[in-house]
Amino acid sequence: MTTIGTLIDKLSIINIKIFNLENKKRSTTASDKEISDATKATNILNSERSFIVDELDIAFNEIAEGKKQKLFG
Repeated sequence: MTTIGTLIDKLSIINIKIFNLENKKRSTTASDKEISDATKATNILNSERSFIVDELDIAFNEIAEGKKQKLFG
């Protein structure tokens, strides 16, 4: 079972990666290929982020229903 803490860690890492990719896309020195590659990577990471957010929603809903959850490892 993945803990809430682990999910938040993963979400933080993905958000940092997306932030860095967005900076690369905005760079005035980035080539078209670099921008294209960064856009593709951002799309993949956004999908992963969406999945993790859904997992967090499920975990928090279970807590609200009174089910026990491990918050961290």
